[in-house]
Parts: sequence; C-alpha cells; structure tokens
Amino acid sequence: MTSFSPLLTEQLENGTLVCPLCLSSLKIVDESIYCTNTTCSHSTIEIPLIQKKIPILLNFRETILNKESLLATGGESLIPRSGNKYDAIKKIFWGSGDKTKRNLAQFLENVPKYAGKKSTVLIIGGGAVGNGAEGMYDAKDINVLSFDIYASSNTDFIADGHSLPIADNSIDGIWIQAVLEHVMYPQQVAAEIHRVLKADGVVYAETPFQQHVHEGPYDFTRFTESGHRLLFKDFKLLDSGFLTGIGTVLLWNVRYAAWGLTRSKKVAIVVAMVFSWIRLFDHLVPDSFNVDTASGVYFLGRKDPNHTFSDKDIITHYKGFQRK
Repeated sequence: MTSFSPLLTEQLENGTLVCPLCLSSLKIVDESIYCTNTTCSHSTIEIPLIQKKIPILLNFRETILNKESLLATGGESLIPRSGNKYDAIKKIFWGSGDKTKRNLAQFLENVPKYAGKKSTVLIIGGGAVGNGAEGMYDAKDINVLSFDIYASSNTDFIADGHSLPIADNSIDGIWIQAVLEHVMYPQQVAAEIHRVLKADGVVYAETPFQQHVHEGPYDFTRFTESGHRLLFKDFKLLDSGFLTGIGTVLLWNVRYAAWGLTRSKKVAIVVAMVFSWIRLFDHLVPDSFNVDTASGVYFLGRKDPNHTFSDKDIITHYKGFQRK
C-alpha cells in the first residue's frame, strides 16, 4: 500500500498521469514515482512529493515555479488564502454562483458516459472549490482529478496548466474556473486542454472580463465574451455567455474605490456590503447589454474532430447576442 489516494494511484497506473519532462508513463516503486522512459532523468530521480502523497508534476525548466520553494513550504500558496472563512461575506458581494450551478449541470450532462465505468473530470486550478461548483464533488458518475500550483485538501497533484502532465486524449471533461486570468499564456493552456481531452470530451471555462486586479502579480489577462470564444475556437460551441453583469461590475468599482480612498481593505468590505444591492442591476438590463459589460464570461464546448471555426465566424457569434 502507498500513501497516495486511490484515485491518484489509479490515474498513475492507467497512464493518464504522465512524466512532466517527456510525457511517458509513470510507475510507483514502493513510496516513490519514477518515469518508465529509461532515457528520462526521472527514470532514476524520483518525482518530488509534498507531504509524501502529492506529486509535483512540473518541468521546472518551463515554469516560473521553484522546486526548492515548493518543497520548503510544503506547497504553500504563493498568495495568502482565507479558505472558507469568508464565504458568507463573499456571497453577499458576488452571489452564490447560481449561473455556475446551472452551467455545472449542463457540463455534467455533456461529459461522456460509460457503462460500468466512471468518467474522469480534470479540474485545473482546483486548490479551492469554485463558487457554484460544489456540486461537482457530489456527482456519482465521475472521478474528480484536481490540481493547482499549490497544495490543499483538494489537490491531487501540483502542475502548471501550460504543460499538463496528462496523456493525449485521456480526459472526459475539464473544468477551469477563474484561472485563465492568472496564466501567462492562455492560448497555450487552451491548446493543452484540447490535447488531453478525448475526441468527444467537453471543457467549461469561466474567466473575468471587467474585474480589477486580484492576486496581485499573478493576474495578467481579461476576456470579452467574443475573445473568450476565440480562445476556444478549436472547440464546438455548446453554450457561452456572461456570468454576472453591470451591477456586479459597479460593485467591484465601489469596493476598489473605497479601498483606494481609505487605504483600508476592511473599510472597503464594509462599504461594498452597504452597496451590495447594486448587483440587482444585473437583472434589470437586457442580456445583450450585460454581455458587453460583464464582470465574467463562460464557455462550454466539445472537442470535435469535424469542427471548424473561421475568423469570420466570430463576427457572427457576437451578432447572435445582439439579436436577443
């Protein structure tokens, strides 16, 4: 018996999780993990582990993450995280993720199913459970495989989305929520998602549009709804749109304005709580307006070998929202 979780052990043994250096299959020897490719350095140098159970599946030549820091801190997050302590307050600001819950049901419905076998869903950036995504962990017909760049109770392994330690065409569904703004090269991550999904696999992404910088130096990119669709142009569209609209954007502005004027994060939180009713504007303006003023957008798509998407198609896609 190893200290690895049964799911992690299964994914290692069936070849879904692969070597971060050469993408060859891995093997468990006693309490260690090695690459099966004898020409790879990991064939003799074991994969580093956090807490003796969370593998660090990183190619350190191609990531900004540092091996020594990860091991020294036990995989501690690069930024302070409050866990679930302030979930109730957060829901006052940003809601309880009702649209995400609806989209989760649609995502799970579209994940390929197999008789007598669970589908595998990979959560990219799953160190914390996303707002509205709690139901993912209650689904009975899927295995949830989760990774992030830091260790947590939800993290099966540590990896970088730019270079997934996952075999080609091996995953049934991918969930990437509030992550793409924090990666340096979103197009590269989207390409990796396409590589590891099976031919009929599905991807669901949520990404900010009009939001202020969060997570400081690890926040890089924003997407309009059309830009988000273009990012996933290699996927057949199942659904897309906005998550929260102009009211939520106004609340972001109120909170950050209060923070800047008072220099106090606590005061900003109190002021934002007082003005939380502004989020009602999300429901008072038409969708065709909200999609252009959204706080965040989403995309649900399927990997389809027969799918094509031209540059002209993005214009038609945008006009489709304006007709609603």
